[in-house]
Amino acid sequence: MVGLAAWPRQVVRVMPRLAAHIRMRTSKGDGKLSNGHEGGEEGQTVSRWISENVPSLKGTFRPAWWLPNGHLQTMYSVVGNFLKVDKITYKRTYLRVPDGGTIGLDFTEGYDSMSDEAPILVICHGLTGGSHESYVRNVLTWVVQPKSEGGLEGRAVVVNFRGCANTPLTSTQLYSAATTVDLELSLHYLRHRYPNAPLHGIGFSLGASVLTNYLGNSSSSSLLSSGLALGCPWNLPGMSVRLEGDALHRIIYSGAMATNVMRIFFRQYDHTPQVFDRDELFVRECVPQLKVMRKKKLGVRLKDVDEVMTSRLGGPHGEGLWPFKSAEAYYEYASPFQRVEAVKRPTLAINAFDDPVIDGKYLPVEEVHASSHVFLAITGSGGHLGWFDGNWFSTKGSKQRWVLAPAQEFLTAATRDLGVEGGGLEVVREDGWDLVESGGHEVQGGGRRGWRVLREGGDVDSTEGTGALQGL
Repeated sequence: MVGLAAWPRQVVRVMPRLAAHIRMRTSKGDGKLSNGHEGGEEGQTVSRWISENVPSLKGTFRPAWWLPNGHLQTMYSVVGNFLKVDKITYKRTYLRVPDGGTIGLDFTEGYDSMSDEAPILVICHGLTGGSHESYVRNVLTWVVQPKSEGGLEGRAVVVNFRGCANTPLTSTQLYSAATTVDLELSLHYLRHRYPNAPLHGIGFSLGASVLTNYLGNSSSSSLLSSGLALGCPWNLPGMSVRLEGDALHRIIYSGAMATNVMRIFFRQYDHTPQVFDRDELFVRECVPQLKVMRKKKLGVRLKDVDEVMTSRLGGPHGEGLWPFKSAEAYYEYASPFQRVEAVKRPTLAINAFDDPVIDGKYLPVEEVHASSHVFLAITGSGGHLGWFDGNWFSTKGSKQRWVLAPAQEFLTAATRDLGVEGGGLEVVREDGWDLVESGGHEVQGGGRRGWRVLREGGDVDSTEGTGALQGL
């Protein structure tokens, strides 16, 4: 019966019932946007634009014969050796942000040698991942490849969340599926540095949650011109039920993800424990509980870590935000499905129905139908960030991901047709900080919009940090 999953299945496409018209670049090629209601190419709806420009979604996905189901697809994404393929060179910039935290921005090589108007792809990685992840590099090797060789010849930056990919923890605020502030501040920095460059977002797994939550929260004031969400956990309570539902999911997925989250935390805490020497009760209680959980090694679930740490330290403090009363309260708040209707930028989401982490019955079909800008594609197989369909008997073929084709098609169209969104920023220099006085959008938690550049141009090994279940 397992082999039946290897049969090709038609990609299911879910579209808005009343799709909005797209604001597109004018035919003059001046980077300005039309209102999208004048007919012709400028009058395309989101559904028509994606349907015509992403033909891969009209076909089928056939998983590799040796990875016929979601578990095997996911496991290969985790344990496969991807070190010899999709090599990327990054230059890192560290930003200190107003709450004291640090964000690591990894730019693809040569980004500053391109035109100021060249689009920038902004990538959000998975749970404990970073710019080193194989699924990130799989997309970015095509992005930086010259057009003469079939690439986009573009530039990109990976937003490494706090503590991830060797980004130091310098505040008690961590990151989570609902924490959009680091993406928001990174976008403000990029808009200020490259005022004429359209920004396009790509999110993987937890990063897809961050991206779609940002697009919903910022709505028509978003600095992003488009969004691509792959393997998004749309309903976190439903995902938690799936992860805790049986021994297989509790041990292989939930347990391993919990271990990775704690490893990220203690890798930083063991060197700089003073960062968490704070008066707040929820901070002082968190660390001792995590130390007890670390000693257990076995039997710790992701929900346990979210109960003790993520629900308390996973985002900015404020009314209705962190600390939450429980993991369940955090899950309810963090679920992107409830913000789908507020998204006002063309957004393509792709999920696999047999994803062992995300239950297919919780995919936001009705929410997408009721939206104006979100287009959802569902493959029968593919697992979690897998979608492998290549031949085992070749090095590159065994690493081939079907999802790269629709991603390429979408991003090619987006960078060609969609101009700058969100307007300009007025930024002032104050005591070494670049602070946004006007323009852009408010940041989550109502904090200051600003940054201080700590270091620019450091080399980054794109294979550093790989490990079991990284990035899920």
